[in-house]
Amino acid sequence: MKNKLRFILPRLIALTAVVGLASLIIGTIFKLLLFTTILFAIGAFMVAKMRNREIRGLKMGRAPIYPNRHTEARVDRAIVPLQKHRAQKNATIVPVY
Repeated sequence: MKNKLRFILPRLIALTAVVGLASLIIGTIFKLLLFTTILFAIGAFMVAKMRNREIRGLKMGRAPIYPNRHTEARVDRAIVPLQKHRAQKNATIVPVY
């Protein structure tokens, strides 16, 4: 029995050390991936917030208050609509065969 124990014990210690080292490496890799994922999520959230703030700022400051009003009052100028008028299409019945 002593010979078997002397034969198995060093191999068991080496195997335990190898498995412990492998689990340490795998755990470190998992923690690094988790950390980078969290950093990426925080960065994406900040970029989205900055983009929304920029879009809101562009919408607020760009348009004039009275777009059809000119500085000099001239009678021959027409009032220009802000949106183009879309002609309505006539309703048609399309047969389905």
